[in-house]
Amino acid sequence: MSAEVLSDNARALRLARIRRLSRLLAAACTATSILLTAALLVYWIVTPTPALLSAQAGVSRGYTIELGFTIRVLAFLISMLPLGALIYGLMQARHCFTAFAAGRIFSAESAGRLRNFAMAIIVSALLKPFAGAALSVLLSWHGSPGTKSLVFNIGSDTVLGLIFGGTVALIAWVMREAMTIADENAQFV
Repeated sequence: MSAEVLSDNARALRLARIRRLSRLLAAACTATSILLTAALLVYWIVTPTPALLSAQAGVSRGYTIELGFTIRVLAFLISMLPLGALIYGLMQARHCFTAFAAGRIFSAESAGRLRNFAMAIIVSALLKPFAGAALSVLLSWHGSPGTKSLVFNIGSDTVLGLIFGGTVALIAWVMREAMTIADENAQFV
């Protein structure tokens, strides 16, 4: 066999692995989106009031009433803001992986979906501290005097989300630039 045939076979094997992994990751994005939403809903339905107040509002004592259905629904909706952005990003990643599985690896569609995924991660990371602050106010609002709180927290997960989103956005930008250069070079041949 010639070196060219071996090279083509090796490339075909690599592309087949990319396609298999891309299909798996596309399915994982869908499953993760569903599971995260379900888990958040269950969290707001079954978690006892003291645990919610401690974890979400920074109130550990002095709260004498139970959180009602309306407050829990509002808290779920507030929590869905950053999660909704993340789910949108996961769906963009799913579309990107689907394009990879179809063999459209270096395409405007793939790069655009990758950029959208990155931007959704950044938006989710930026929304998380504000959603947390809104939750702390909502959950402590009806407490006794001295238990109301406003908690604004920027943790390492927020910073890592911003760095990760920025990194992936830059990779998508580089992909688009590489496609532009390849198109320009193809016109010279």
